[in-house]
Amino acid sequence: MNDVFTETVFLPFEITNKNNGQGRSWHGSAKDRKRFEFEIRSLGLVRTPYLFPVSVHVVRVLGKGQRFWDSSSVLRGNYKQLEDALVACGWFTDDSMTFIKRTSSDQDSTRREQGPAVELTITEAGAFEQKGGRK
Repeated sequence: MNDVFTETVFLPFEITNKNNGQGRSWHGSAKDRKRFEFEIRSLGLVRTPYLFPVSVHVVRVLGKGQRFWDSSSVLRGNYKQLEDALVACGWFTDDSMTFIKRTSSDQDSTRREQGPAVELTITEAGAFEQKGGRK
């Protein structure tokens, strides 16, 4: 029986849903990515990339007074900038389908005392075969 690699990391970062649109300007996105990268480095979470393709499950941990978003909003907002910062800090070689095969999301209101935050569960992609999509 093969053991499947899984790692969970809890990041004390608030992600936003950018429900008003990301607009034409990239300045806000670049600012978010740089801020996330600074925070990841400050937490000592720089590492070497995984040696195999992974699936990433993103959980938005709600803070006090926060509401659930539409299910599609978790990955639509500035999570992309967080992912780019993780690439810059060595978590992934890059964010292409070659290295990150699948990204899914959820929201959790049961840990509000820990939020707002993001919990990432990274699993070896062989543990989940996605049919279709790019090869």
